[in-house]
Amino acid sequence: MSKSAKTNAVATHVMGAEELKALRGSRIRAFIFAIFALAAFAAATANSATIANLSLWVDTIGGTDALISFPVAIVWIGSGLVLGAVAAAQYRLGGKYRWRVGIAIASPLIVTALFTTLLAGTPANLTVLFTGTFNYAGPVAIGALAGIISERSGVLNIAIEGKFLLGALSGAVASSIFGIAIAGPIAGAVIGALVGLLLAILGLRYKVDQIVAGTVINLGAAGITTFIYLRVLQIHSEFNSPVSILPVKIPVLGDLPIVGNLLFTLSPYSYLALILVAFFTYMLFRTRWGLRLRASGEMPAAAGTVGVDVMKLRYRAMILAGALAGLAGSYLALSGTGGFGMGISAGRGFIALAALIFGAWKPWNALGAALIFGFAEAASTLLSILGVGLPPQVLLAVPYVMTIIVVAGLIGRVRGPASAGRPYEQG
Repeated sequence: MSKSAKTNAVATHVMGAEELKALRGSRIRAFIFAIFALAAFAAATANSATIANLSLWVDTIGGTDALISFPVAIVWIGSGLVLGAVAAAQYRLGGKYRWRVGIAIASPLIVTALFTTLLAGTPANLTVLFTGTFNYAGPVAIGALAGIISERSGVLNIAIEGKFLLGALSGAVASSIFGIAIAGPIAGAVIGALVGLLLAILGLRYKVDQIVAGTVINLGAAGITTFIYLRVLQIHSEFNSPVSILPVKIPVLGDLPIVGNLLFTLSPYSYLALILVAFFTYMLFRTRWGLRLRASGEMPAAAGTVGVDVMKLRYRAMILAGALAGLAGSYLALSGTGGFGMGISAGRGFIALAALIFGAWKPWNALGAALIFGFAEAASTLLSILGVGLPPQVLLAVPYVMTIIVVAGLIGRVRGPASAGRPYEQG
């Protein structure tokens, strides 16, 4: 056999192995989706007599409400049918099937079914639930954007939590000193940008392990903010009395029945998150800057050979990511919570990390993941108020379990930028 023939045979064998691996993975995903479909049908049987009693405020919060009643079993049956269709499509199409689309279609039904099952017929108003979901998801989505930009450039960014804390502290202090609300977000963005620059210097110039550097910043931010809060802000409360950034009602649209309260009377951070997600989706995937950024995160050596200054690009990406994270952190102290408090971030920086992983380092997907986390948070609060027997922590744990499943590759592989976290020597 000639050398070229042997090479072709080896290539065919390797391709066959890769196809077999993809086929095996698709079969596993199809089996998991089928199990979930059967579980949904079983839940429909178990909740055949349960009626959901939900409502939405029509005009103003606390005013006239519109009642919505339906059998919980119908939602479970719908979830089972969708999951069954996803399982069949996954089995038939194999690795070509876009399983995240199936999850996106099934998730609203599954979440509704779980929520109404936990309510067990208890009346609940959904307006505050949905507005709470959107307001919670806004800063988390902006934080996830910060992680996407930095990691797409090739630098791991687990310091989002620390930037949230420092952004919240600086936002509260700046707004208190200047007496205007806009000073808070500006100060948060500036401090976040400086922390991003520090992380870039540690990781890029001094080649410190980027995970270790991010952990140090998180721990340092927690210590610094706690010290300042205890030693300064509690003694001089005038430095922790920020001007709150309250929800904004969009003219005309905010007066629409039902949807006006749901979608057009939200925190400015929620609207900003939507704008930023759309903007950076365009920038990442439709511009030369985005192409260079992604090339720096995937194959920096190749990018360098065509004239891309990888190091400069990464520095700028880290500063931009830091500014976004600090901006998102300022929300925590300026959203009517009464200023800064110890541990005010409550792990939202890590939730943003989970959102970007669950969203496969894509802005719109990360926004969807942030909405899932936001709904879990808002629903757990509502269930606690209503006195539902199941511990609310169970519902809060669901998005994290889903993220672990995705990262573990049980329903599909998720792969970050190839060179993220790897040292790069620019020639």
